[in-house]
Amino acid sequence: MSSAGTDIIIPVWNMPTETRDCLATLVEHSPDVRLILLDTGSDQATEQLLQEFADFLDSRALLLRSESAHGYVATVNRGLAKASAPLVVVMRSTSRVTPGWLESFQEAALRPDAGILVPRLELSGTAPFRTKKPKCCAVEALCGSFSALGITRNLYGAVGGFDEGLDGDLWCLKDYSRRAERSGFRTLRLAGPPILYREPTRYGSPERREKNLLKSIATYTERWGKEQVFCSILSPDIDQEAVGKACNSMLAAARRGHHFFVFAPPSVYRMILSASLHTLHDNIQLHKLPSFYPFRACRSAIARLRDTYRNICVLTGLDGLLDLEGEKGVTFAEFEKSISPVEV
Repeated sequence: MSSAGTDIIIPVWNMPTETRDCLATLVEHSPDVRLILLDTGSDQATEQLLQEFADFLDSRALLLRSESAHGYVATVNRGLAKASAPLVVVMRSTSRVTPGWLESFQEAALRPDAGILVPRLELSGTAPFRTKKPKCCAVEALCGSFSALGITRNLYGAVGGFDEGLDGDLWCLKDYSRRAERSGFRTLRLAGPPILYREPTRYGSPERREKNLLKSIATYTERWGKEQVFCSILSPDIDQEAVGKACNSMLAAARRGHHFFVFAPPSVYRMILSASLHTLHDNIQLHKLPSFYPFRACRSAIARLRDTYRNICVLTGLDGLLDLEGEKGVTFAEFEKSISPVEV
């Protein structure tokens, strides 16, 4: 068993130059960690590189080899089974950490409900990253990314590893967040120094990937239900108690994958900002209405949203929520019934 505070799981298949950069930044910027290196049948250059790092790090590294690749998710699960630290970070070998990156993970992991930790990711080669830590605290998110994400030991003990039958990307990650939510754990987007990533290489034929994607979507939908999109228009007369009630219901639904666009007049917008209700969840987006002709602006905004979300519905039937004539609506009671937890 490792005595390190964090285990970092890195599946590796070839790409020795990128892997060296990844490991070098981890060694430089990551105190009190153990690297779990999973070599999945790499070429000789990559195999030698991993052995050199393992020898250099000694007890701070665990090198596991297999003769062939067994899929990215299966490899991650193998690493999770070998991890023993209170915090585990899964990272692609093409990602690179920056100074101070681990502090936000360790801080967020102290929350009793912390499950999945999602760092700020920035694409390598884009604008220079900011090293100053933002003031905003962790915000709940829909899911993470295999480019880099943290998993607490408590979550892993409750739900185990990832579903290897899903796509190995978005739907696998969304499923894991739903399993975490069902067990009372949150997916948290961190406000700390970024991790630089590269888009992963896609293997296999496009036809096979598309077939697997459609199968994963169908499995996820059958398992958790269809994700819905709502918008709500807040009255200028709504009080803070009613705003809080509406936001709590939307937060519960956002944790189950549903999306919300909240339109607020200036005075209510300021109230929401002062109460930090705008930072509840990535799936709850707040929009400020103009003082003049707010309904016209709201209609235009919903029309634009409908280009992307055809079945978007307006929430009604609660004090402080306004109807928009001519728009498809659903009462708050119907909404709460439709987003009730799915038993899996």
